[in-house]
Amino acid sequence: MTLLNRSHLFLRSCGSLSLGSTIYKARLTTFEAGDFCILRHMKSSRKYFIGPLEQEGMRNLKGGSIAHSQLLGAPVRSIVKTNNDSTGYMAHFPTLEEYILNVPRACTPIYPKDASTIVQLLDAAPGHRILEAGTGNGSLTLHLARAVAGGGHVDTVDLRESHSKTAQKHIERFERGKYQSLVSFWVGKLSDVLSTSPHMIQQPPSSSMLEAESSSSSTEANTTSTTLSPPEELYDGVALDMPTPSEELSTVLPFLRNDRFIVCYLPNMTQVLDLMQTIRTLPLFMEDCLEVEWKEWDIRPTIIRSAATTTTRSTTDPADTTTIDSTDNMCNNDDNHSTTTPKAASTTTTTTKQAPVGTNAWVCRPKNFDVKGHTAFLVKLRKCSPASTTS
Repeated sequence: MTLLNRSHLFLRSCGSLSLGSTIYKARLTTFEAGDFCILRHMKSSRKYFIGPLEQEGMRNLKGGSIAHSQLLGAPVRSIVKTNNDSTGYMAHFPTLEEYILNVPRACTPIYPKDASTIVQLLDAAPGHRILEAGTGNGSLTLHLARAVAGGGHVDTVDLRESHSKTAQKHIERFERGKYQSLVSFWVGKLSDVLSTSPHMIQQPPSSSMLEAESSSSSTEANTTSTTLSPPEELYDGVALDMPTPSEELSTVLPFLRNDRFIVCYLPNMTQVLDLMQTIRTLPLFMEDCLEVEWKEWDIRPTIIRSAATTTTRSTTDPADTTTIDSTDNMCNNDDNHSTTTPKAASTTTTTTKQAPVGTNAWVCRPKNFDVKGHTAFLVKLRKCSPASTTS
């Protein structure tokens, strides 16, 4: 069980941290070495993810290649051309979703549709302290850090050191390490981190800790030992991404504030039922069990390029000779004494119309090839210990 990273204060061009709160510039404006970039094809709007940018870097794309040096120092939304000047691309900074989906993976990440929902279910807000078990690729970690920025902190634990190191690298690189100081990475079993070494859980950086970090190592060690907090009710929310969260609940509960939430990420219903069985003996009750699905739609303008035939079906009066031929009405009426209404009177008839070529129209259809369907069940649990009474 090791702590990979302690919180440090970074003053970067993307923003600055102040004591008790975090102050950032709204967005990055120009590309620098180490940044990531989304290049969007000017005609097809197809996007390409490149980075980290390096002076000697090169990326091969449709229509040629683009040197990283063309982007360094360029403002956002600059248009760069390929080496043969045949294709143009517009440069953007990646969103959090684009970054998570495109960076190298040590494991399957929690996709943005689930990560954003977990943040909502935890009711995470600036200043909150969150515990995450199952760092993985750092997807949820980044979502949580962004939610609590402004005095908050995230402690994230993973069994595998390789996963924790990969996540740490991803968080360091996203928007020039904007959220790095808000996250502490731990390696080991969650119950070991919390139970056997609760004194290692540290508070978010305070003014005294920041001053200590600039002093000698002996002074820093003494200051750190005096700023540690008791383990009870330390966290405002807990996110558990593990196969058997039931094994850790009894250990986690003392660290969670009363009336706050645990959200479990469980791929199948069998795991959900095991969890439900476990919480029957714990001060927890389930508030929600969600399955998040996103369906994207393709909506774009188009032009009708050929004559299209549209068919409409309607029931008409047999006397209406504009759409029904009277001879057709009598072709099956061989009995001259019949008084029944001819069948054609209720026959559904077909009329055709031609859409004019060159008409402006819209394509509106779901992207069935890109349905973001089931990944996991998100189970929201509320801690419901008896309220303490005051005399």
